Amino acid sequence: MLETFLSDISIPQIIIAFTIVFVASTAQSVFGMGWGMIAAPLLALLNPQLIPSTIVFLGFFAALYPSMRYFRDINWYIYKPSIFGRITGSILAGWMTAYVVSSGKIEITLGIVLLISIVISIFTIKKIKQNRTNHFIAGTVSGILGTVVGVGGTPMGIIYQNENPIMVRANNNAFFAIGSFVSFIILVLADVMKLYHILFGFLLLPPLFFASYISRFLIKYSNNILKPYILTICSISSILLIARGFNII
Repeated sequence: MLETFLSDISIPQIIIAFTIVFVASTAQSVFGMGWGMIAAPLLALLNPQLIPSTIVFLGFFAALYPSMRYFRDINWYIYKPSIFGRITGSILAGWMTAYVVSSGKIEITLGIVLLISIVISIFTIKKIKQNRTNHFIAGTVSGILGTVVGVGGTPMGIIYQNENPIMVRANNNAFFAIGSFVSFIILVLADVMKLYHILFGFLLLPPLFFASYISRFLIKYSNNILKPYILTICSISSILLIARGFNII
């Protein structure tokens, strides 16, 4: 399996993957989310075998550096229940992930999850009360989605939609760093995470680290980065994923 996977990788694919990882990691560092929503569908179009394992593996590193950089801004009152929920959701998702991956329906599943996430993201939701219960629920849903398809940002984006962006950036990066690590362990135990997922992940670390580093210079421009562009790209890639999953293309 390892030899087959590596033999299918070409130089153009690696260059495209580098670009995808760079853009997704930049978004994660600047906004505190966006890694999975950008990287998962685009890398899945490149090679569906990368989902969710390589996305989860790289997700830890995408959130690690910014989580340390913005550590002092974390709101621990709401962070603790959300990360406990993430761990709970990841554990619940273990058997689901093994089933989805083995069924060969990962492209369809990812596409549908993303389209639903995009529809929710388009609408402005009334301010959600920032209490432990709501953050535990959001964290649990994030843990399930993040482990099954590598996209766990939507629940956290919803609950934080009208909150201080500095706190959101700090909490979400710390949340996804720990959450991705937990999901990684679950995927290993469920025999979904394979050696080739990790090796390809290591190959994609350079653009990820570079994006994490230069993102500090982009923070002041973050309000000018138009959300519709990201949602448009994700919408198109999601539709293409579903179409390919049904052998339409």
